[in-house]
Amino acid sequence: MEKLIFNFFLVIHVICGFLSLSSGLVAMIAQKGKRVHNISGRVFYWAMFGVFVTTIIFFAIYPAQLKYQFFLTIGIVSFYPNYSGKRLLSMKKAIVPALVDWIAAWGVGICGIVMIGYSVYGFISPAGFNGMAILFAIFGVVCLVNAYGDLKIYLGFHKPEKIHWLLGHGGKMMGAYSAALTAFFVNVVPRYMPKNTPDFVFILTWVLPGVVVGIIASRILKKYKVKFAMKSAKPILQV
Repeated sequence: MEKLIFNFFLVIHVICGFLSLSSGLVAMIAQKGKRVHNISGRVFYWAMFGVFVTTIIFFAIYPAQLKYQFFLTIGIVSFYPNYSGKRLLSMKKAIVPALVDWIAAWGVGICGIVMIGYSVYGFISPAGFNGMAILFAIFGVVCLVNAYGDLKIYLGFHKPEKIHWLLGHGGKMMGAYSAALTAFFVNVVPRYMPKNTPDFVFILTWVLPGVVVGIIASRILKKYKVKFAMKSAKPILQV
């Protein structure tokens, strides 16, 4: 029965994963603010939500297994930018976090601390971790960076940019997409690698998609910053 339940939700997990990959790509390519972008963006959001929920279910079925403990934390890392990126669209005038926003931001920060703790334990007692100690460290830092970036604004220590909702939404959603892309790579690429492949190669499949998408995202957002600066600049009157 346990295996049957797992396989059922695994199918849903895979379907949601492919939906997030396809809809996220459409949302990135489509003209921003238009119907295609909005619809594909909603599909992406709920597909990522489905991935997150099924990850929680996997952990609930096998809570003692390190693999699913890791996947649970990865699920939090993946869904947080998706959630907070969508929330920014309702904060165009000003960032006024609701209680759920505070809980989510502190939650992802706590998740980061837990992952760092796993990493330290994995380096001290590496048996069974198979290179996962490094991944716990990397994504633990990602969690902390996400929490810090939002909490410093929520707490009033940092003033958001004029187009914070646009830059924040775009950056966070592309971060969430990199998580979906990473999930695809780590599930597909290892199947075609020889058995004696070093652990660092598998670690790269976890890290490289995020790095590549991050570089692309920074360039796209930089263009929007320049575009906004040009629009907001006052014209020089010639006499």
